[in-house]
Amino acid sequence: MSARVAVVEDHLLIRDSLVNELRRFGHEVVAVGDTLDAIPASGVDLLLLDLDLADGMADVDRVAALVSDGVAVLVVSALTSPRHARRMVAAGVCGVVAKSDRLDDLGEAVEAALAGRAWMSPALARVMMADEAAIRPQLSVQELRALRLYACGLKLDSVARAMGVAPSTAKQYVDRVRQKYEQVGTPARTKSELYRIGVADGYIDPGADPA
Repeated sequence: MSARVAVVEDHLLIRDSLVNELRRFGHEVVAVGDTLDAIPASGVDLLLLDLDLADGMADVDRVAALVSDGVAVLVVSALTSPRHARRMVAAGVCGVVAKSDRLDDLGEAVEAALAGRAWMSPALARVMMADEAAIRPQLSVQELRALRLYACGLKLDSVARAMGVAPSTAKQYVDRVRQKYEQVGTPARTKSELYRIGVADGYIDPGADPA
């Protein structure tokens, strides 16, 4: 069954490989890009999506909206962020293909997604069976306070004043939070990514005042 497919991947070599394979499978590639902004408003049956994109981690809410609009979404990822993969599955993606999987696995996953079936690779099975506590870093009291103040909008100088510490110390706390998330496979390069991850892990109340 031929389908209209979009590919969102920020590594050119991998993106080109995916496009070539999809065409070899007999599908029409209608959109290609390195962010979700590349997806047209209509005319897409299937989206192949990497999790770590040029503008940050792929937005779960936008993916859920695409699924609600009838687009089948298949994640193709190195699975460096098990937590994010879990959130994507919860949002309704058809499956997750690891970049270490075979091309035959990709073909099977695409067929399953277009038929409305879930597809699980061995890599995804390991992710889904992982202990949730193992991918939620433990933060100290000061690290947690710095995360909440900084991710909710304050600049480092303001975080330092609120905590009664030097700006360099406040930066150390924020850097430690980033390092701990990096160690569990969830990089948080930007303030907005820290905020999203903090909310997802229950560290930040989305309605809370940073003060």
